[in-house]
Amino acid sequence: MYRTELKGRVAVVLGGAGGVGAAVCRLLAARGARIAVIGDDEAELQDLVDELRWVGADAVGIVSTGVDAASVHAGVLSEVGAPDLLFLVPCTGGADFRTSVDSGLTATFEALQAFVPPMAEARTGTVVTVAPFGTDAATSAVGGGVTALTQHVAREVAASGVRANVVSWTPQAERVEDVAFAAVYLASDAPPTMTATTFDVAGR
Repeated sequence: MYRTELKGRVAVVLGGAGGVGAAVCRLLAARGARIAVIGDDEAELQDLVDELRWVGADAVGIVSTGVDAASVHAGVLSEVGAPDLLFLVPCTGGADFRTSVDSGLTATFEALQAFVPPMAEARTGTVVTVAPFGTDAATSAVGGGVTALTQHVAREVAASGVRANVVSWTPQAERVEDVAFAAVYLASDAPPTMTATTFDVAGR
């Protein structure tokens, strides 16, 4: 029987200091994963790491503010190695369209470029991206781009045993636990052959 427990597996959560990312981290902690969470708010990130450690999780926080993405990704790989589980929660809602796309879609692309090749080399692992839709044009553009990019990566690395799936949702604060549950389910062993799939979580 396939199980959803993740004891001892290394999980990297990008964009995880609040909202969906934080909810993902809490579920990962409950399932025994080791967690490296990347966020841009140092105080919020430290609060989350302290909370995760309080419940017994092996957790570390990496602050991304003021550091280029390549350096952040290299630092994470140096500290924890190729992750078993990779969760990418894009930041959206910037001041303009270009800012939103850069902070959401471009950041997701850069993270996939950094983390997926070591996972493919290890011939194991799962990737879950969160694709937001519906609140404004920029957010929907990010969501569509993240979905297409994830499906492309899934096909590229399918032969290596790495799976990549998407959780699609319309951002609603009260729905973050539902989104996190779907993401952790997709990352677990429960759907062992599911890849290049979009899992829709309906917002109200």
